[in-house]
Amino acid sequence: MIDFKDAGIKPLSGLEIELRNMTGVDWSNYVLHVVKADELFTQYGCEPTEELIECINTMTPNVIYYSVYLKQENIMVGYVGVTPKTSNLEFYIFQEFRKMGIGTDALNLLIWLWFTGQITGDREAKIEAETLSQNLASVRLLEKFGFQKEAVGLRMILSEDANYQTISLNSYVLKSDVADKM
Repeated sequence: MIDFKDAGIKPLSGLEIELRNMTGVDWSNYVLHVVKADELFTQYGCEPTEELIECINTMTPNVIYYSVYLKQENIMVGYVGVTPKTSNLEFYIFQEFRKMGIGTDALNLLIWLWFTGQITGDREAKIEAETLSQNLASVRLLEKFGFQKEAVGLRMILSEDANYQTISLNSYVLKSDVADKM
């Protein structure tokens, strides 16, 4: 468990959150939540087919995941994660807990863990992220932390009718010297 007392930084939301090493049960809760709420699939503009659900049913290997919990309520409200080999972070806050500062606080803790070497044992020089170009909340959140847009790219995803859909992604990077100033 990691919280703001451990990090010696102040939460921005006023809510007490903590990051916990994600368990298989937590991941199952995440999958059930996003499938039931249809959040993730709507965001990508596709239907929740059995194939897509099966795809997200398994945690991605080599990603270090943390469940985001409201500390006093003991409720999981999303997750954050990072892939050490690529320095790529990911985050997801359940829709009903957005616009409360929870994503900001969770990302703040993850970035602190990353740059202080508490995830890999080494102080890292940068962390990267990708987000859908139209996901303005994620874009704003990354920019709030000083992430700089590095590239805009397109990715093809297979839709239910066996056609391909193009999605636009922004790639961002945050370097440790910029994070130190935040």
